[in-house]
Amino acid sequence: MKIKLNQFYIKCLLIFCSVSVLTAAQASDAEVVALPDIIVSNDANDNITNSSHSSTEFNRASLDAVNRADLNGVLRGLPSTGISQSNGNSASNIILRGAGGGLGLVNLDGIPLFGNFTAFFPLSHYPLDLLNRVSVVRGHDVAQSSSRTLGGAINLSSRKLNDGQAFLHTEGGSFGTVRNNVGLGTQNKLGNWSFAGGQSYIFEAVSQASPTNGGNNETKNSQLSTGLLRWDKHFKALSVESSLYYVNSRDGYDGPGLISNGKRGWKADPNGLVKQQTWVAQSQAFYHLSKHWDSALQIGFTQDQQDGRIGTLKNCCSMNLTTQLLLAHWRNTHKMAINSQQDQSLSLIWGIDAQQQHGENLNNLSKVNSLTNSLLSPMVRAEIAWGNWLTTTETRLDHYDQFGGDHVLFNVNNSWRFMPTMLAWAKTGTGYRTPAMNELLQPLFGNSKLAPESNFGGELGWRWNPNRFYEISASSYLQHYQNLIVLQQTAAGSIASANINEAHVFGVETQNNFQWNSDWNSGFSYTYMLANNPQTGLKVPGRPQHQGQVWTDWKVRPLVTLRVDLSYRQGYWTDPDNTIQVQAAPRVNASINYQVTPKIKLTVRGENMSNQRTPDLYGFNYPGAAIYGGAYFDW
Repeated sequence: MKIKLNQFYIKCLLIFCSVSVLTAAQASDAEVVALPDIIVSNDANDNITNSSHSSTEFNRASLDAVNRADLNGVLRGLPSTGISQSNGNSASNIILRGAGGGLGLVNLDGIPLFGNFTAFFPLSHYPLDLLNRVSVVRGHDVAQSSSRTLGGAINLSSRKLNDGQAFLHTEGGSFGTVRNNVGLGTQNKLGNWSFAGGQSYIFEAVSQASPTNGGNNETKNSQLSTGLLRWDKHFKALSVESSLYYVNSRDGYDGPGLISNGKRGWKADPNGLVKQQTWVAQSQAFYHLSKHWDSALQIGFTQDQQDGRIGTLKNCCSMNLTTQLLLAHWRNTHKMAINSQQDQSLSLIWGIDAQQQHGENLNNLSKVNSLTNSLLSPMVRAEIAWGNWLTTTETRLDHYDQFGGDHVLFNVNNSWRFMPTMLAWAKTGTGYRTPAMNELLQPLFGNSKLAPESNFGGELGWRWNPNRFYEISASSYLQHYQNLIVLQQTAAGSIASANINEAHVFGVETQNNFQWNSDWNSGFSYTYMLANNPQTGLKVPGRPQHQGQVWTDWKVRPLVTLRVDLSYRQGYWTDPDNTIQVQAAPRVNASINYQVTPKIKLTVRGENMSNQRTPDLYGFNYPGAAIYGGAYFDW
């Protein structure tokens, strides 16, 4: 069913308001209860009933400590997480455990977001100032969420401000960069409200095209506006929350052209321009029906609209594409203690996920201008906790009206806390993902003939928390992908989405955090990932074999903190024939924070201090050393 834009906006408003208005009308006289924020971590004191994941989480304090403008600086160097970018305002290539995605690779408040195209997502559109929490879950056993990606997902939680809390963050620096973000929290009889937003300008941005293809510094400009509205209200047995996020961007872009060797490549384009608007809205209600029954319902939508034209080739290249997602996610949890000590329990989780994707593109060369795909997915999950053991098993049925039919999927996870400070886990399962609308219809990089991808694999993991100051974890995984969807270089020099019939990915990852004393903490992560095509014996493009990160925070003086991080990734092939290679690149970043008063902080940040210009993407540029200064004001 085709969704018209005017009908879609009406539905968006209804979705955003329906749960909250209905709830307020029915529960206006209920007792108001303040519920604290809960942050899930991997601390040794966690209950064994928390499922084991290979994950990394940043709370609000952690995001402040990283001292970066957006998600690119936070995610780079994490285990089995590949982040590649051509400049500070362009979309980022994201690979998690060898797999990408077009929808659900990044989620905001539980709503899967569309990327620009296969494995590329505009991380710069989500400033850290507007987020409460960021978590990266690696592995495909995330069926309780609405994401269907096979390698993992990046989950964002929008920022919630307390009553009377406010902030102003302003910074400026290299490439004519100016960023300003503000926020305010207030509380009244209608509930708790958070307002936040910002603007970012890069007046002299780095070209996407490499210098050999005519690209250079200070030729592109970028404008970004963001806005966030968040509301929640809590009653005796009911909790309701809603959020609305808006992005409006305008970026100068290079594009396809004929380069010096006569082939197609990314070439400087003085007239290329891409505009993008994104809306994300959701409402969810949590209801405690009885001692053994909790129910949650979420309704949401997202729309992403891209407009523009890039490239110096004749009649090339439109970037116009509109993608929409409507979603409803219902989950019920029944938890029962088996003995009086409650160290033996059974939890049954069941629910249903319904989604409808729609995409429109009037300039697609394949003449496929509009597609709609609906998903209906019932699921059931059982969790049995028995002392220091936890076993979970989950199965779901994914029914698509197009691109796949019916698929039964499963995941099994067994965890054992064999010592009070040590946890081990083993998991196995299957996954299935249909190509998203932006992967099928994107006019330049899309492919309307993409087949759905699937996988089967497993993981072994271990985590040690000797105390609350140290954490050491390691895991190994093996994934067999069928029809893996990738974005790869072709022999003619162009870039296109395609399926790889078979791909085997074996990886070992470790993540470690140490707080040596009250003034000094540090950490490091490392990933070894071998991604092969067994049919050709060659490497899967875009997957480096080695990458890692080392970082340290040091309170030099009572009010002055220094942070330094070093990231490294090995070179990798960009084409299926393994003839085009991107070279290895180490990069150093540093920042200094000066806490002038408890409510005022001054910062200086240096990015790519080693001035390492080796590109992340073949044929593209990479910015050199940059420095930024800023100030935080909190009330």
